[in-house]
Amino acid sequence: MISGNQTVQLLEIHKILKFYDKYVRTELGKNYLKSVQPSQNINGLNDRQNLFREFERYIDTKGDFPWDDRLISLDGLLEEGKSRGILFGEEFLPFKFLISLVVKIKNLSPSFLREGYDRLAEKAGELGDFSNEEQALSVLDEDGRLYDSASAKLAEIRRELESAKRQARAIGQNIISDPSLSSKLQDQVIALRNGRYVLLVRKESASSFPGVFVDYSSSGNSLYMEPHSLVAVNNRIAMLLEDERREERRICQKLTSMLISREKAITRAQDLVGQFDIMWGIYYFLQKNDWTFPEIEDKSGFYLINARHPLLGAKAVPIDVHCGRNFKALVITGPNTGGKTVALKTVGLCIYLAWCGLPIPAKGGSRVGQFSRVEADIGDEQSIEQNLSTFSGHIKRIIEMLNQADDTSLFLIDELGAGTDPEEGAALGIAILETFLKRGSSLLATTHHNSIKRYALTTPNVETASVDFDPETLLPKYKLLLGIPGQSNALLIARRLGMPEDVLEIAKRELKTSDTSLEKLVSNLRAKLSDLEEKARELARERAEVQAVKRELDRKLAALEERREGIMAEVEQKAKRLIKEAQESAKLLLKEISKTASSKEAHRTFSSLKKRTDDILRAIEEREAARIEKKSSISEGKVPKTGDKVKVLGTNATGIIEKVDNDKATIQAGPIRLDVPLKRLKVLEEGEERKDKPSIKISVERPQNVSSSIMIRGMTVDEAMPMVETYLDKAFRAGYREVTIIHGRGEGILRREVHDLCRRLPYVEEFRLGGPGEGGYGVTIVRFKGRN
Repeated sequence: MISGNQTVQLLEIHKILKFYDKYVRTELGKNYLKSVQPSQNINGLNDRQNLFREFERYIDTKGDFPWDDRLISLDGLLEEGKSRGILFGEEFLPFKFLISLVVKIKNLSPSFLREGYDRLAEKAGELGDFSNEEQALSVLDEDGRLYDSASAKLAEIRRELESAKRQARAIGQNIISDPSLSSKLQDQVIALRNGRYVLLVRKESASSFPGVFVDYSSSGNSLYMEPHSLVAVNNRIAMLLEDERREERRICQKLTSMLISREKAITRAQDLVGQFDIMWGIYYFLQKNDWTFPEIEDKSGFYLINARHPLLGAKAVPIDVHCGRNFKALVITGPNTGGKTVALKTVGLCIYLAWCGLPIPAKGGSRVGQFSRVEADIGDEQSIEQNLSTFSGHIKRIIEMLNQADDTSLFLIDELGAGTDPEEGAALGIAILETFLKRGSSLLATTHHNSIKRYALTTPNVETASVDFDPETLLPKYKLLLGIPGQSNALLIARRLGMPEDVLEIAKRELKTSDTSLEKLVSNLRAKLSDLEEKARELARERAEVQAVKRELDRKLAALEERREGIMAEVEQKAKRLIKEAQESAKLLLKEISKTASSKEAHRTFSSLKKRTDDILRAIEEREAARIEKKSSISEGKVPKTGDKVKVLGTNATGIIEKVDNDKATIQAGPIRLDVPLKRLKVLEEGEERKDKPSIKISVERPQNVSSSIMIRGMTVDEAMPMVETYLDKAFRAGYREVTIIHGRGEGILRREVHDLCRRLPYVEEFRLGGPGEGGYGVTIVRFKGRN
């Protein structure tokens, strides 16, 4: 769909977009929103709506979408990089943030496809491959400083630099420790001045101190001097610092060239990420505002239910208005300030927003059809520059519209035929109406001319409407009445305001007979509402209810899918236990068979069966690990940070992240610290850590009367394992260094289950079978972490 700049300005689209803007999180989304344009065809419009519906379903099911609030526009930095040829330090960080997010979203493409989010997968597939750039930018820390590992040369320079600094500090310390020199010093500290290690010397001792003057102290009572013994090492440090600067510059130039070479891909990535940001904003915008996505129809036309102009706020009166199904032109009449122009603008902005793939200020069940062009001529468009009158400006604009008119165009014209002689203006207005109809265009026009009203009432494919008016209060109601032309209220208003009756009688005589008949017709029509309109509104309400039910069913389906995943996990756990029990039983059977002559064949059979069951177990364990990691914050695009409260997935343990190192985090969970992979953590409370944020401590009440051992010998797996897990948790919190689990020798089934459990528990440091005098193979000794 096409709309000229003049139409966009008249409809005040830039003001309407601000309603969405405050729900968009980053500059990328806001920039994309400012530049959003209507779709070029009906298929593109359907794609936009369907993509949002899929995004909405994803958020409903998953809870969030990968994101980074630190994103900014990279356009200025790219220009800086091209003009200077180099970017430094923190200037690389916005690229790192964007590229890292792009890689996360792109990596989700397989899971999008696997879980039925085909459009999200397609959109993610449009993102470029930035895996090499992500790896290259990983040499920068969170402050934009290059890691030592950025290059072998840089690492070597920094090692030598650190060694030289240690040497300088050692020499300085020796001077401070020398009794013959320490008395000459103002302070017993080694200082760094102008990039060189120096000592602060008393002013009166400067001439006898073995060194070179560097600078005065702030008070002027002492001097910074470089001891002769430090000159060589300070020179070495200065050279190494320059070598470091040159190597860092070389690496930065290389990174800059890499980014500039991907400028188009980066710009495209910004646009696509901006689209995701807008979809996120619209999702939450719709939670707070009574707007909706209209249904899209192939034919030209629209049907808006309870449409309102958002700039009017609470004062806006909803209107039902349609065009294109039973008629192609709608002529709106009524008194001034009654809401005719607002009705035109409301229609225009709703259709424009709908074709941009954005929700509109109307109720569910509203429909928007296919339009190749929407243009408007609203308000006083007098052109001072071109020396055109109001009438001339309108005529010039209408001529442009007629040149563009076709059977899929929509035109909005305010005060058709106004600004000139009433009779000529009305005749021209009718001619314009008829010409648009011949070309198959849709048209909404406002007018005061009775001749145009009569034409609208008697011409096929044309409908009338009016803005309601209260004859008692003389105030407009701003409500649009479809199918009823507006009355001329001049005489009624004059009477209410006290105009003498004899004057009014003369005015009535002067009215033409046709005009009087028209007034009577209008009065009769206004006395009743159209059954057709009422049925249409009822149908629209029913359609809205059906849509609401469908959305609710979609949400329930997503919840059922989550429940199914839980049931599958439980089934697989039981399957693991059964397979392990079968393997243990097979071992016992093998022992018996081995005593016979067919032991070699038995071994072969057992090996074959064991391989098959091991494969099954491995597949179950892989699915279990994938299921756990799927629920992690990493899979949702959130990287756990220092200070986050987290849950260790697969356990009941929770704690606070103290440190993040590559793909692992150190967690303070009560009295102990755990090292856990990031992909097994779920952030429980979102929010960035602040420097003044108070430390968070977990208070763990120690259980009382917990024994140092537990007996499970003779129990089944289902009976024993819940008891063992609960016991180990209590024993750990009770402060035991190690405990004993007595499971017996038997077939080894309980022993294996106990060992599997110990491997999964994050607070178990190690476990072993009992030694001589401890119970041997019949017991397992468990040692806890964090115990001396």
